[in-house]
Amino acid sequence: MQAFLSMNNNKLILIVAISFSLLVNIPRLVFLFGSADGSGLWEVSTNDTLLRIISLFGFCFFILKLNIDWSIQWFQKKTFLKAIFLSFAILVVWIFIFRIFDVVINGNNSTTLNPRFNSFVYFFVMLMLIVISRTITLNNQAKIDAVEKEQLKQQSLQNELAALKNQVNPHFLFNSLNSLSLLVREDQNSAGKFIKKLSFLYRYILQSKDQDLVSLKEELKFLDSYLYLIKQRYRENFKAIINIDDALLQKKIPSLALQLLVENSVKHNEISVNKPLRVTIYSQDHFLVVKNKLQKRTGNVESTNTGLSNLNTRFKLLLNKEISIENNSDYFIVKLPII
Repeated sequence: MQAFLSMNNNKLILIVAISFSLLVNIPRLVFLFGSADGSGLWEVSTNDTLLRIISLFGFCFFILKLNIDWSIQWFQKKTFLKAIFLSFAILVVWIFIFRIFDVVINGNNSTTLNPRFNSFVYFFVMLMLIVISRTITLNNQAKIDAVEKEQLKQQSLQNELAALKNQVNPHFLFNSLNSLSLLVREDQNSAGKFIKKLSFLYRYILQSKDQDLVSLKEELKFLDSYLYLIKQRYRENFKAIINIDDALLQKKIPSLALQLLVENSVKHNEISVNKPLRVTIYSQDHFLVVKNKLQKRTGNVESTNTGLSNLNTRFKLLLNKEISIENNSDYFIVKLPII
């Protein structure tokens, strides 16, 4: 998209620069070609006319380039002011250079009606070019926004599939069914509760495809069912400690974010009688923090970090913020921004 806009910008810059350089010099061109001997009410020479056309073209080109391509972001105030300042600097330098060339080429026979008037013409042209640049840049920004919205829409569709295919590990479903089969044989009452929690979990996943952001209260309710299933498998060897300020319960986060992080902790850490796993979830300023002690499995568990990468992408698209990951020798900590 950027390459396409850059190509269009270059074409527009050339067209506008050529148009201004010819339009401003129309009176000279009329006098130059309107009389057989090149003289009349206004004495005009071919060299002088070419000098003015080329000079104005170069001036227009640099001003447009500066304000369209080189300033990058019109919506950043500091950059915009820098572009305006540089435009004035180019104006002063350009007029000075033009006068030098005018004297070199025409000597004392310069056909400039009035140096101040000539400076005013360049100043007026500069203002017009800034307005045109602003219009072009706003139009480009509108196109970029439209593309980004479409990308967000496509990402949302991909997230729907990810919620079903990736967010809940297929191994978890397999393990849940194994745990359920044991409960059915040992404790039918617990098996009934297990089935309710499992059905709620997958119903929530299916419903979450219709909304990218959910309240923290909803997410914690879903997480409670998920943690129940985890505890049925690992018993006292797994524990989740949740301490979140009630004032944050109506805040929004991407759906299934907490579940993914807990699943990530279970997947990559050893859980046993000798090494019970503790996952702590708490609020800190405007973040949710998910923390667990590092106790890597003895068997190598391959990690591609795809889950965390996808989660970070969702946060960037939906909240315009990124998650924070801290991985030291003792703890693995992920901080999720909330709105």
